[in-house]
Formats: sequence, C-alpha cells, structure tokens
Amino acid sequence: MSVVQVTLTAEQLAAAYVQLNARERRSFLAAIFDHPAQEQGALELLVAAQAAMKRKFSLQQQQLLDSLLEKNARGKLRPKERRQLDELMAKYGAGLIDKARANYVLHLAQQAAATDR
Repeated sequence: MSVVQVTLTAEQLAAAYVQLNARERRSFLAAIFDHPAQEQGALELLVAAQAAMKRKFSLQQQQLLDSLLEKNARGKLRPKERRQLDELMAKYGAGLIDKARANYVLHLAQQAAATDR
C-alpha cells in the first residue's frame, strides 16, 4: 500500500475547520497537530493573524488621512488629493478586512483550545 501525504495551506486548513461540528473539529485538530507539516501551517496562520491585529497606519499616514478627510468634508479636495484619499481609504478598508479575518482565526483557535481542556 502506498502512502500519500497532503499538505494544506493555512487558509485551506481554516476553511476546512469552519465546516465541521464540534466533535469533528477536535478530531481534525488532533490529526493536524499529529503531522509536523500541518502544524507548521496552523502556527503560521496564528502568527499572521496576530500580526494583522497589530497592524495600523503610521502616524504620518493617519495624519494625512485625517487632513484629507477634513478637506473632503469642506469640499476643498483637489484631484490629486482625491486620488490620495481614495488610495488611503482602500488601504484602510483592506486592513479592516484583514483584521476581521484575523479576529475570526484567533476566535477559532481559542475555541479549539477550550475544546482541548
């Protein structure tokens, strides 16, 4: 009999995990952490999630955003400033999405830890 080893990305692990019930999640986690390659992916996902939760605009970016938002509220933005504001808002929105995903991953990890107790 031949053995096939499958290595999943951290995102694939998270996607599979959310589709399982509590009993299946415990078995799933046990199977993952019994295989060093999968354990590494899960740990990388947790590290990335923690880093995403800490990420924020630099002081300079925040000040520029505040200034542009104030000018926008007064109707005084020039075309170049409008592009800057749009870029900053897109970056800000992407950061919020990253933080929401990270929060969800960390929540799943906390649930898994509580299940193991």
